[in-house]
Amino acid sequence: TVTNEDAALYIQTMIAAAAADGRLDAGEQARIMGGLTQTGAGAEAEQFLADTFNRPPTVAQIADAVSSPEQAVQVYTAARIAIDPDTASEKQFLAGLAQALGIDPQLAQHIDATARNAA
Repeated sequence: TVTNEDAALYIQTMIAAAAADGRLDAGEQARIMGGLTQTGAGAEAEQFLADTFNRPPTVAQIADAVSSPEQAVQVYTAARIAIDPDTASEKQFLAGLAQALGIDPQLAQHIDATARNAA
């Protein structure tokens, strides 16, 4: 079960990942919107998105909001599925996020491979 707070954190993380390269392409936006739709968000969702797109959270802010190792894996996975890390800045974002969340490098590689194969 995903709480509203968890869902908001995952969406914020996805937006931060997508914004890491300074642009938000159509595929990234579609993945983020799909994630928001899954949460059952209502009318407040548009304002939430607008606020987050205008001020994406930093890696440190994301890491501070994580409360367990399991949630850290979910947050990292949300970031990874939001983007196709094809720029240096996106790769740096994911590496910095994994480090800040305490994600083992082998686990991060596994998540990356799984996301790549699912795309």
